Amino acid sequence: MTSATLDDWLEYIERVHPRDIEMGLQRVTVVAERMGLLVPARRTVIVAGTNGKGSTCVATEAVLRQLGWRVGTTLSPHVSHFSERVRIDAEPCSDEVLCAGFAAVEAARGDIPLTYFEFSALLALHCFKAAAVDVAILEVGLGGRLDAFNVVSADVAVVTSIGLDHMEYLGADEEQIGAEKAGVMRPHQQVVLGPQVSHSVLARAAELHCSVHQCGQTFFVDPDSDGAHWGYRSSLVNFPGVAPNMSLASVNCAMGIHAALLVHASLGNAPAVTQEVVAKALAQASLPGRMEQISAGGRDFLLDVAHNPAGARFLAAELARRYPKRQLTAVFGSLRDKDTGGVVAGLAERIDQWIGVDVPGPRGLSAVELAQRMPPGVVCTAAGGIDSALQRARSETSPGDVILVCGSFTLVDAARSHLQQWLAA
Repeated sequence: MTSATLDDWLEYIERVHPRDIEMGLQRVTVVAERMGLLVPARRTVIVAGTNGKGSTCVATEAVLRQLGWRVGTTLSPHVSHFSERVRIDAEPCSDEVLCAGFAAVEAARGDIPLTYFEFSALLALHCFKAAAVDVAILEVGLGGRLDAFNVVSADVAVVTSIGLDHMEYLGADEEQIGAEKAGVMRPHQQVVLGPQVSHSVLARAAELHCSVHQCGQTFFVDPDSDGAHWGYRSSLVNFPGVAPNMSLASVNCAMGIHAALLVHASLGNAPAVTQEVVAKALAQASLPGRMEQISAGGRDFLLDVAHNPAGARFLAAELARRYPKRQLTAVFGSLRDKDTGGVVAGLAERIDQWIGVDVPGPRGLSAVELAQRMPPGVVCTAAGGIDSALQRARSETSPGDVILVCGSFTLVDAARSHLQQWLAA
């Protein structure tokens, strides 16, 4: 594909394999070995979990960069542009770099079929190896055991949380799902765990004799007395007052800090880590579509890709903490294979008004269908497309109110685009 644009490559990798997802590592491992990508950096962190992966990756990236290391990070899926998936030193790779990487993967694969996700994973590993990053941070796209990034034996494995999602691929309950996500672990590895993981995750770590660092057991998130800060505390360091990052939850920041400290200590000749370094790093960290706040028309629009019940409950707790006395309206859309009722139930106590929006595509629910899926006692007004829904939310709220947009990556992307147009007008 000479002179191919990034759009050309994305169209190509979407159609070159007959299936969107084909579980298994044999094919991608062969290509990774051919390209010398099984060790993409001096140190590697792999991050699995149902929710909180992206935020944890970005927090890890921010701390390591502030400590002077060159860092490559993958995020999955992207919200607005494919380049969000492959970052070097917190900047998305250029189209030129991505196209060259795709060409390298295509040349190496020969007649081995690769899915879109496998192409993307190999592309990221290639870009990191070519850029000679010190640390590669790999966000698992689906599961863990059979995810394409699991061809790499990481130095640190993180499992952020376990909840019900992608059950058609990962299992019928949290124990089965946890076992799949724990598949990123290796014998005697440093493992960082969120405060609520399944027994199967803990059992796998014990079976492999991993060094386990769990939030709430090995390291801690402590609220400060003034309610405006939080502390990170472990046997490694103690940071009693870190200013909150408004787009990253404190528990995800804490997991990122701990993973970064483990990597930093292993690299040798490492400078001391101070609270000032960590606070500055987190203040600069951000992630599109995760607690992303855009102010327009006197309202605060909050964009978050929460789309499963566990993510909704986590989001509700963050809303209660950040906006305890403000009216909240939800502009909500969903895919038909998601637990729509569970997501609504997880948020219901914090939401004063629901506005349903169409989610396009064969998997998307219309606003009318969405309204019919509401749990008993929850009223949802069907508003149609995203522009109509946002206009309605703005007209039916007052200055100072919060408008939450959530339910799917597609919806958040569309909302970001419309809000940016409003701000530019």
